[in-house]
Amino acid sequence: MSIIDSLSEWSGKFFSFLVVAATLIVTFDVVLRYAFDAPTKWGLEVTIFLCGITYVMAGAYAHLFDAHVRVDALYMRWTPRVKAIVDLATAPLFFLVCGVLVWEGSKWTAESIIGADTSGSIWDPIVWPIRLLIPLGCLLLFLQGLAKFIRDFGIARRARGSS
Repeated sequence: MSIIDSLSEWSGKFFSFLVVAATLIVTFDVVLRYAFDAPTKWGLEVTIFLCGITYVMAGAYAHLFDAHVRVDALYMRWTPRVKAIVDLATAPLFFLVCGVLVWEGSKWTAESIIGADTSGSIWDPIVWPIRLLIPLGCLLLFLQGLAKFIRDFGIARRARGSS
């Protein structure tokens, strides 16, 4: 589990720097557009790609640090054991969604490679490298969910008096 945690933390920190790159590209493109009336052909699309990559690749990191959005009105009042039991009960749906995203994302990536798909924009880059990150990011999220599942199972098994 520590390997999965380290991988999630490393990937989250690594890919978070893409937000800085996206910010610099937007700034660069805005300066070119308004100061020189000459925006880039690639600036907006690269920014969208970078933000999308950050979003997909940060899922495991967010799951590691319990930072995903949820309705906490009841959850935050529960004991760790009750939280673990509820998380275990909802885990099958989590794993199903991750599995579907890995499977369908992989198919979409393979089709993109075979078809030599491009974005269709003026810049028109190939898109399979970006699409490949969808199943990869979902696989990392699945693995982090598995680590959480194992931890939750241990918490839920504890005797009632120790929770």
